[in-house]
Amino acid sequence: MGISKQSIDDLRNRSKISDFILSSTTGKLRGNKGMALCPFHGEKTASMSFTDEDNLFHCFGCKEGGDIYKYIQLINNVEFQESVEIAAEKYGFNLTYTDSKFESDQKNLIGSMSKIHNYFINNMKEGKSPESIEYLKSRYFDGTDIKEFRIGFAEKDEKNTNDFFKKNNLSKTDLKNLGLLSERGNFLFKNRIIFPITNLRNETVGFGGRALDDFGPKYLNTAESSIYRKNRTLYFTSEFLSDLKKKKFVILVEGYFDVIAFNKLGFHNVASPSGTALTVQQINLLSRYTNEIYLCFDNDEAGDSATKRVLEIKNNQPSEVNFFKLNLPKKFKDISELYESGDSDIAKIINEKVDLVEFCINKIIDKDDTKKTFQEFRKLSSFLSPLEKDLSIGYLSKKIGITKEVLTNELKYQSDNEPMSQTENSSSQIKHIETFQEILTAELIKKDFNIDDDLDSLINLNFEYKKFIDELKANINSHEFEKYENISYSDSQLKESIARLYIYFSELKIENLIKEMDESNDLSLLENLEDLKKKIEFYQNTL
Repeated sequence: MGISKQSIDDLRNRSKISDFILSSTTGKLRGNKGMALCPFHGEKTASMSFTDEDNLFHCFGCKEGGDIYKYIQLINNVEFQESVEIAAEKYGFNLTYTDSKFESDQKNLIGSMSKIHNYFINNMKEGKSPESIEYLKSRYFDGTDIKEFRIGFAEKDEKNTNDFFKKNNLSKTDLKNLGLLSERGNFLFKNRIIFPITNLRNETVGFGGRALDDFGPKYLNTAESSIYRKNRTLYFTSEFLSDLKKKKFVILVEGYFDVIAFNKLGFHNVASPSGTALTVQQINLLSRYTNEIYLCFDNDEAGDSATKRVLEIKNNQPSEVNFFKLNLPKKFKDISELYESGDSDIAKIINEKVDLVEFCINKIIDKDDTKKTFQEFRKLSSFLSPLEKDLSIGYLSKKIGITKEVLTNELKYQSDNEPMSQTENSSSQIKHIETFQEILTAELIKKDFNIDDDLDSLINLNFEYKKFIDELKANINSHEFEKYENISYSDSQLKESIARLYIYFSELKIENLIKEMDESNDLSLLENLEDLKKKIEFYQNTL
């Protein structure tokens, strides 16, 4: 059953997007408009605008935007219907339900995926690949494990697989919608051990396949589909959620075998990003159930890099989550090797967990080069909150034998005296100019391009921007309009945007006029030059 359109619209009119934004990130509301730190990408300055009047949000940094339901979807990692239900629950709103084609389609896709998964399981059960069974035995899997973790096998010969699809009325379109075809239209999984990727209801939404030959990548995942979003989905086993709620922490590892190794050691509260880098969306999903995440990536340089990357993204999500690193004995590459060695003292490793920041600091300490250590620490500290930075300076002070006061002063001195490179300055300026242009464009669309002489003069200052606006005007129904209609801004932000653009466009125009004068010796251009300088001075005084 779906939710009626009337219910969705009525609830939208009754709700306030600021209630959800200000409870999930830092921001300020003035009247019915506000600015906040975007929770969907890393930033230190608020770049996400929102308005209660229209219940819209827009980030000038990552370009994410939409209405109140889209925000709830993204922040809670849920589908549209659940986002409406979350809003209804908050305001005590009674929803009216009706039949939904979208929900019906989703159920059909999950049903088809379940049939295909059972086919793979039967292939394994019927022993169609002795090689796969031997490989799993070498990884200390027996028949009970294969059954418990619902591991299957995709045959090398496509004929049997294609016959199964025909028998079950699964067309190429169906397989494409399930993310099971390559870009060339071929079935993705051949001669591979199959691991089921499920949602939190334990419904199969995708597959991970481990190759048994040298053809293609060693591990391969289902392509993106409406039921499988790689950046929001994790691999875990059937007891994951219940064990997570019981133990109140989650362990993150790199691969399928690592997840199962922990399961066999008694920990089912384990998940893997399945061969992709951990994302903010995945952290958001986990933070709904716990505020403690233990990282146990591979015990090598690549694993350390993946761990350090978590430090870069951990503060980019709304919930307060504590991260720790589990340190495996150096002789083991990963938890799978530890399990396969017969070593089962995992409780000791978990009890000796290390704070993520401390782990990262330990990795950068060079006892023979204090200067290099401090340079690396400066990079690392840029991802920390003020409190974390203060605590990390104290920790580094103890590790290298330099007082906290000296380290703090050195950090401040270098930050104050480090000149920004021309490239960084240019990149930063361009980013701000793009934001100002977006605000002005939104205003022009709002006014149906009915503008006064001052704005017309501003637009004509820059050929590229004028061309862009002319193309927009010529295509009134273009989908390009959608991203600008979601942008909210205050009168002061609009005035600043106009002033900044006048200054920027005028400076570019002056550069071109000077070149033109050098080439043509046309002194009449001096008058235009002086007019532009006056404009710059005028608008600088308005800022």
